[in-house]
Amino acid sequence: MVTKLKNPAATAKTLHALGFAAVKTYWKGTALDKDRALTLARRAAGHESPDPMIKLVRKLAAFGKNVAPFGSVADLVELAIQFEVEPDAEWSKSGWDTETVARCAHEAMRLATQRDGTVDFDDMIFVPVAMKMVHPRYNLVVIDEAQDMNLTQLLLAQKLVRKGGRTVVVGDDRQAIYGFRGADSKSLDRLKSELSAVEFPLTTTYRCPKKVVALAQQLVPDYKAADTAPAGIVRDVSESKLAEVATPGCFILSRKNAPLVSTCIKLLKRGKRAKVEGKDIGRSLLTIVKKLGGTTIESFLSKLAAWEERETQRTRLAAKDPEPVIERIADQAGMLVALCEDLLTTKELESRIENLFDDAAESTQPLIICSSVHKAKGLERERVFLLKDTFSRTGTEECNIEYVAITRAKHELVWVVNQRKDQLI
Repeated sequence: MVTKLKNPAATAKTLHALGFAAVKTYWKGTALDKDRALTLARRAAGHESPDPMIKLVRKLAAFGKNVAPFGSVADLVELAIQFEVEPDAEWSKSGWDTETVARCAHEAMRLATQRDGTVDFDDMIFVPVAMKMVHPRYNLVVIDEAQDMNLTQLLLAQKLVRKGGRTVVVGDDRQAIYGFRGADSKSLDRLKSELSAVEFPLTTTYRCPKKVVALAQQLVPDYKAADTAPAGIVRDVSESKLAEVATPGCFILSRKNAPLVSTCIKLLKRGKRAKVEGKDIGRSLLTIVKKLGGTTIESFLSKLAAWEERETQRTRLAAKDPEPVIERIADQAGMLVALCEDLLTTKELESRIENLFDDAAESTQPLIICSSVHKAKGLERERVFLLKDTFSRTGTEECNIEYVAITRAKHELVWVVNQRKDQLI
């Protein structure tokens, strides 16, 4: 973007770069320290506190910085439930309940606003907003991908505009699918109202062929294909034939992660090179495996079932809106069950997880990428397979997820249907 700008008075920067520059204006000599959040969480919780709880405090404080920069302890309790950052029942019994973690996270956020010579990545946005370090400096501010920004990011961007200046907000409200990680899904409507903005629609796609666009129009009626777009292909294939027809370079997308695991294992058994997108998913699964313990798959699956039931019951009692959290718990359990197929020990399970999950979508290697829709957002492939039964048009965000999935296809979109529908193909 910087190289494309012709006006010498214009600049393109990330919000983190702008925020960090503001911090260094007030706190001279400030450096980046990626471990600062953990250090402050340890101070807030007490140096003798157990490491798992210190890490939980750090995680909740990060959500607080991004979603509720001026929030109270009660607000952080709500965030802990919403984003599944709660101690389990065993920790709660030992005195580390959700409110205790929230209190420590709130203190960690306060400590983050104290000058100590460093900031971390989240602090680059949070500190200048919380400490009012950002001042109007531009006549025109263009905010791109606004639908994916969290509240603190949007507050920082808005503070950069001079009185009488203009703000241009670029985004697609039908691609707002990151509510689970703190994005302000209503940001476009809110900014339009606050700024009394005039809306200029950009409804023509130059990526998708006409048949793919026709399908997407069921969800977004004003979506249009370019006049020069090819016809493209939309068709069905059965689950039993997916491993046969999928080829390196394609996407296999799902609303949930668990079906991707079983699909990827089937592909590997057929000799196809495939990966599940997301090393972070693998890391979270390894954490559960090590936490539950056990040496045999039989004992592990028993513990996993008890864990899923326990966490589900606790969520129903504690959360105002438990269903999204329960869905994530079920998805994690489903992935682990699928990963246990044909294995005897948890050591084998850990090895499979380490080998199966990767950040492969941007790789130049010829791989079949099994990915959640969230991981594939912003990417595209000539050929995209969608696991049809994982999608549900229940609510705005679910419809947005399906729309994003459909519009990854540049040439061919293939619905993968279950065995019951196989006779119809």
